[in-house]
Amino acid sequence: MKLIKQFDIISLLLWSILSFNFIENVNSIHNFQCLRSIRGPVIYDDGDNTILFQSLIIGENTRVHYTPSVLIYAIDNEDVKKAVNCAVESNTDIIARSGGHSYENYGLGGRDGVMVLDVTFIDEIIIDSKRRTAKIGAGNRLGVIYYKLSQAGFILPGGTCSSVGIGGHALGGGHGYFGRKHGLACDNVISMEMVLANGTLIHIDRTLNSDLYFALRGAGASYGIVTHFVVRIHPIPPQVTFMKFVFDVTQVQQLISALDEVGPSLDDGIGFKLRLYNYSLFIIASYLGPRTEAQNAMEKFLSKAPKPKSSEYTQQSFLETFAALANTNKYEVMKPSHHPIFYKTKSFYINVGERLTKDGVDFLMKFLNEPRCDGALATFDLYGGAINNRDHGTAFIHRDSNYCIHIEAYNAECVDEINRFGKEFQSNFTSKYSNQVIIDRELDNWRERRPVPQIPLDANPVWTLVSKWAPASNLNV
Repeated sequence: MKLIKQFDIISLLLWSILSFNFIENVNSIHNFQCLRSIRGPVIYDDGDNTILFQSLIIGENTRVHYTPSVLIYAIDNEDVKKAVNCAVESNTDIIARSGGHSYENYGLGGRDGVMVLDVTFIDEIIIDSKRRTAKIGAGNRLGVIYYKLSQAGFILPGGTCSSVGIGGHALGGGHGYFGRKHGLACDNVISMEMVLANGTLIHIDRTLNSDLYFALRGAGASYGIVTHFVVRIHPIPPQVTFMKFVFDVTQVQQLISALDEVGPSLDDGIGFKLRLYNYSLFIIASYLGPRTEAQNAMEKFLSKAPKPKSSEYTQQSFLETFAALANTNKYEVMKPSHHPIFYKTKSFYINVGERLTKDGVDFLMKFLNEPRCDGALATFDLYGGAINNRDHGTAFIHRDSNYCIHIEAYNAECVDEINRFGKEFQSNFTSKYSNQVIIDRELDNWRERRPVPQIPLDANPVWTLVSKWAPASNLNV
């Protein structure tokens, strides 16, 4: 069985959960007989199921599209094992899909003719309130997880896009508004179940397969298909506060200066995103506590920031706050769906002790004002707090960052422009590193943009891990 990655084992999370790639790709024009024992749905584009098949391969990004040879919906570990073994037998590539939110649609294989193993139906959530843990199937979407955990009084830190799958999210890091208090999603993973490239199911935790336990949490692509997570969950405070601050775009220099100066040192209960268009500038934030405490916690930042045009502090339930942060409603949180759009995304980091200079802000605004890029968005995700704690013992490598900037263009005319902008912006104004989850096919010198995680002394070096779990002679790096 040939196991390869599109980029590199240490480029961290590449696709939704991972990809398996065997010897060569075969575009099958007939059904795979070895899939007949799969208990979950197996769907081909065979005429009878064409409409259904086509509806199920619409990715989140309409800019990139691939057509798989078959869609396999596993319902348990046995189905996953059978699908992997069938791919080996058929000498065909296979990719696992959790939520289908890969920025370059690698959840469909990154090319045509791949087997797609979808884990949507591996969706159990078992909560142990006494131990403050939950067992979560890799097919669960974040919105469903937040809803079910919140009903039991708990939270798992992670992102705010309800339809994102937990598989790729947790394996690649899992940043969100509540991470500064409780760490990234990957920091809260206690154990995992995973099917290897040879079809074997293994258990992974701090003591059993500890090298994988390190690597999968933050650099989880391409070692195997994770089917279940056991995670640490945290009590939700009685009150949670949603905040929004609107500024004039002309105040962007002073606002980003305040972010550089005091942002990462703010109260850990605060999480926020600064969002910048060429016509709009605002901060969306949350505080894990009541309104009065939120106002006090934000004072340090607002004393350095320009005066907002408007300020909002809304004390409400956790689920209401989550829906507001996601700019959606409770129904969409509880029953998330895809909303495909055209986009191209680039990511950048400003590290601790550094700042985005005035020239850097001017260069960014020049790009946002480019007529071909009308509507482009720059988002600044605040780090600090538990996110920057190196004691988690995970492979996530951006522990020394003030914030991550990701910039999205929403029209075809801007794709070349954002790629040109990204090279110059990263060369002159930001760290050389990019976010491993925000996959970018046009990233230049990508090996240098995805740094090697620091391996703890009691873990195997990265390349020993590669040869152990995916032998180097079979690995395309």
